[in-house]
Amino acid sequence: MNRRSLIISFSAILSLAGFLFLYNNGVDNKLEKEDKAVVKAVNVVNEYVNVDEFGANGDDSKDDSESIQAAIDHSHNSKIGKVMLLGNKTYIVKQGLVIKKGVELEFGQNTRLRIVGNFRAIDVKKNASISNGIIEIVDDSFNSDVIYLDGNQKFWSWDRTQIRNVTIINLTDSHMGTGLHLYARESGHFISFVNFTDLRIAGFQTGVKLEADKPKEKDKYSFVNGNRFINLTLDDCVRCIDINSSVSIPNESSGNEFSGLQIQISENTKQAIRITGSDNKFEGIIWDFHILKKNKSIVEFTNDSMRNRLDSNLGSDYIKDKGKNNYYTSPEEDSKNKK
Repeated sequence: MNRRSLIISFSAILSLAGFLFLYNNGVDNKLEKEDKAVVKAVNVVNEYVNVDEFGANGDDSKDDSESIQAAIDHSHNSKIGKVMLLGNKTYIVKQGLVIKKGVELEFGQNTRLRIVGNFRAIDVKKNASISNGIIEIVDDSFNSDVIYLDGNQKFWSWDRTQIRNVTIINLTDSHMGTGLHLYARESGHFISFVNFTDLRIAGFQTGVKLEADKPKEKDKYSFVNGNRFINLTLDDCVRCIDINSSVSIPNESSGNEFSGLQIQISENTKQAIRITGSDNKFEGIIWDFHILKKNKSIVEFTNDSMRNRLDSNLGSDYIKDKGKNNYYTSPEEDSKNKK
């Protein structure tokens, strides 16, 4: 082989080596990118669905309702189970959301859901949950429920439904709407043993409403019983807690417990607690009731109440008891008992 042939052969070998190096490097980079994409997809599948991936954008003024609902639907259908709204963002909602069975809607601590319009904001189904974040009402036409549980879901002790660490606030001066509504409206409907923890509700016509309607059919029942409200703060509501039912069956709201309760009275407050049903318990502090006229009953045990208990700092002048065997503490009675 002559010198020229050797040079040509050597050049060919170098070219081939260079090609193979570039090809393999490109393949490796492509595989690395694909591997990262697969890992990302696996994380999403195993852990949560990000609403931003479905078109929601918490940094503009556009309606995010459809995108958030699409993320919830995907989480439900794929059994992922969690939907995340991340970051210090504000998502705009102009139509109601349904948190479907088995889905947890989780906010970042300072993520906001801004409700624009008049509609039921969030309907929570069995085994669904909401945690963290802030829900704001900014439309003074709003006169509906912010978070709603319907007794047709038949919530019971072994279900995983819970609402925790959520702030619900009406930023308008309308004082309309209901922050949290539990409603058993027909025979066979019930909501029982659901936990509501670390909630803050402000600026509504009604802060928390528990309601059971009388069934039309004979020997049928509806009830909202045995639910726990732990560390509940209510501020500047016209009526802070409203329990609406008969004293017992066929429609009752009984055995519900409110512990660590803090109620801040304002000039807009007409009633702190209205109680029907049996064996409901309230333990907490009612602030600045002196703002209201003396002898005004800001806590009322109605005719349809029995064996309910209130442990608070409220004086007896502010409590009206029309029911049977209800019990409440007062500073006056405590002072007399110590003498």
